[in-house]
Amino acid sequence: MKVSDRTYFMLKRLHSLTGVVPISLFLLEHFFTNSRALQGANAFDQAATDLARIPYVVLVEALGIWLPIAFHMVLGVIIATTWQSNVGRHGYVRNWQYVLQRISGIALVFYILFHTWMTRFDSGYLNSHSAYGYVRDQLANPGVFVFYVVGIVSACWHLGNGLFGFAIHWGLATGRDAQRLAGRLAFGVFVVLTLVGLNALLAFTGHGVYPHWLQKPHGEESAAVTYQGGQR
Repeated sequence: MKVSDRTYFMLKRLHSLTGVVPISLFLLEHFFTNSRALQGANAFDQAATDLARIPYVVLVEALGIWLPIAFHMVLGVIIATTWQSNVGRHGYVRNWQYVLQRISGIALVFYILFHTWMTRFDSGYLNSHSAYGYVRDQLANPGVFVFYVVGIVSACWHLGNGLFGFAIHWGLATGRDAQRLAGRLAFGVFVVLTLVGLNALLAFTGHGVYPHWLQKPHGEESAAVTYQGGQR
């Protein structure tokens, strides 16, 4: 499909905007919730229950998550089929970033469909007594585990590199130095989120690393502390 340069530019801006708001916020919340698995089955099940009890949660998910994701996917397909802004117009690294962004986007389509089915419509999940136990059992399958690893890495790369694209398309990084800095920050986001996402995934297999050094003192699980009063 061929579109005018002006239309293509506007599609790119709109596409990058929907990727940052609200999709990136949803990914951060998703990683935060999944990281509760590092605290054990009860903590994750409670977090999942709390999310399910949000008033109008189905409407919130439909309008705030699934509709923006679907819109972003459709725009992504339109942009990918134009293939107007890559070969011969950017340097070697930028060309690879462009290609990996498209590959990660395609991988995410399959990952999101599978993940949504498994955690929203699968009868095993709907009838399970523990969300943690269900995910743990699914990840016991090596194929499913590898698929999740690919999905998490793809999501983190797509977001990190997407933030770089957002800075370019919206004029936040116009000069060479500013773009170089934006690229480094975007890559840092990719690395940090990948570590967080994979650590949360490993928590369901019993191999996650609990970050005690990032925990506030009263955040540790312990017996209740009662203040008795009196002099210090």
